[in-house]
This record gives sequence, structure tokens and C-alpha cells, in this order.
Amino acid sequence: MCRHCYRINPKNLNITMNQNLITPAEASAMILRGDRLLLAGDVALLSQLPKGNWIGGTTPFFILYPEHQVTSYDKLFVTRLPDYVLKSTIQEYDETNIKEIYNDAEKLGNVFTVLIMPFGSQVSTEFASNATYFENFAGKPLCGWVSGRPLDSIMTEPSYAASGVDAKPCTDKAFAMHIELPDTKYAELHIFNQYRQGKGDEITFDENTAVVTNAMINGKKRKFVEYLQETGYDPKLPIVADYSGAMINVTCCGITDNEVFFSSPVFKNVTYKIAEINNQLSEPTLLSDTILLSFTCIGNFIQPDICAQYLCKMHGPVVYGEIAYQLLGQTTVYITVDDVINVEN
Repeated sequence: MCRHCYRINPKNLNITMNQNLITPAEASAMILRGDRLLLAGDVALLSQLPKGNWIGGTTPFFILYPEHQVTSYDKLFVTRLPDYVLKSTIQEYDETNIKEIYNDAEKLGNVFTVLIMPFGSQVSTEFASNATYFENFAGKPLCGWVSGRPLDSIMTEPSYAASGVDAKPCTDKAFAMHIELPDTKYAELHIFNQYRQGKGDEITFDENTAVVTNAMINGKKRKFVEYLQETGYDPKLPIVADYSGAMINVTCCGITDNEVFFSSPVFKNVTYKIAEINNQLSEPTLLSDTILLSFTCIGNFIQPDICAQYLCKMHGPVVYGEIAYQLLGQTTVYITVDDVINVEN
């Protein structure tokens, strides 16, 4: 893991002037004047936008300061890239070439990348399963999100990603914006995770999969659904792996009579535990002039207590999987841009 991946920055978070909910007409005007935009909203709104320098994904949910939890089907959340950005390059990916995303960033110099992938797409599955094995993994900051729909239709209706290259939302492509900064600035990626491993049973799996039938519970094979039922499992809680102190969540998105569905794969030979709230944490805070982009998981949005305690100052789209180098779950991801400080000897 990159040494910057999982650090909490103890500064003061507020919204930036570059972010807001706007109408499609307002977004179109910004695009036509040449602004570089990151957009989130309903597919009907994204479909109205002209070609230009933007990428976007579907979600109707947002956390806005001070309004807090907001649902909107008639406005888009916009992040306008600052004027100091030198260049932004949009690239299209699918399951055959997503493995090149870190190589593509490496060729472009002082860049960070924002990636948007539709929920349930083959490209998102490939990224979720194999990102850590991609060449040059974590060589450049990579953040982003999985786009989605309301929870009552997320499994039955398509999710979309889009770009200003052709301005046609699609269900099977991912879009990345590689954002080039001047040498006087640097981007840093952060996650805030209010969960940690609980004190319960050790859970392992014998394959990498997002659909689980059986699991090893303290070394004994069990039908996973039955185990969760016996323990009174709350599906709003993720299961958590501890990667050398970095708590990585896997979000439960459905349970049937025989199977448990996760939003991203669990990995074999990794020990998971059912999550508990880490009450020693407080909300992540950042200076308003350094945070560029932030987003949080739908699994946090649907829990008012989580939002009130940990995310009351957050400002950004609500998503269906967060990207911080790899795919995460039930976290808050944010990227900051700061000035390089020259230290004279």
C-alpha cells in the first residue's frame, strides 16, 4: 500500500466554492465555456449535457453542508476543477484495458486520476478483483466511485457512467480523467473509515468472490447465511479486514436463503470480522481551500446516526463503492491538493 492511502488529515473540513448542486442548463453553460467538471446525478440529467471536458456518473443522493442528506432528481452535483490545473485527459476503459490505468497515469507526469465505473459492470468487477495486481499500482493517486441508482432498483436497473467525449451515458464503460498539476502542487489521497474489526469470530473464504455461499468461521466450514442469521447480523454493517492497520470494509448488499452478496469481492486467505464502530474517531476535517473532491458510500448515507456523528460537514456525492487506489466500501474518500514546500538546507 502507498504510505498516503489511509492517513486521516486532522484539519478543518468545509465545502469548497467549486462544488454545488446545479441544473443541467447551468452545467451545460460551464461545459461550453470550457470548464473541467466532475459530475454526479440522474442519467436523464447527464444525457442533456453537451460534449466537453467532463466525466460523470449516476446517483440521486448527496451529502451537503449544512443541509446534510439530500436526494435530488433534477440537479447535478458539480465539482469544477481549479484554474491551476494544467490539463485534464479523459480516457475510456472496459474490462479488457482497465489494467492499464496506472500505466496511463504514469506517462502523464504530475497527475492524479478520477475514475467512474457503473455498478454491476464487467469493468467494475475486473477493477474490484484485480486492481492491486495492476502494473504500477498506486504509482499515482487514483480516486473515484462506482455509480448507481436508488437501492430499490440498484440490482434490477442499469447504472451509468458518461464523459464529454461523446456525451452518451453507458452501462459497460468506465471513464477516467487524468488531471495534471503544476510542479508546485501535489495531490494526496485520504480515506476516513468509521469502522474497525469487531471482537467476534474470524471469518475467511476459500475463493475470491462477491457472492458467498460458504465461509470458514474460526476454521470451521459453515453456510454463511445460516451463520449470519444465528449471530443476528445487521446487514448495514460491513465485514472488515485488517491490512497491517488499514481497515478495509466489504459492504453487504443483499442476502438470500442461500447466498450473501457483497458490493466488492472478499479475498481468500484474508481474515475478516464483522464491523464495529470505532468510537475513538472523530469526523475527518480538512481546510476548505485544499480539499478538491470528496464522496461517501450509500451504506453510510442510509444510517442517519453515522452521518450525524461522522459526516455532518461532508459535501459530495453518495456512491456505491469508493475508489482509493482500489475499490473500498462504506468509507469516505477525499483528495487534497497542496503546495509543494521547498525546504532549504
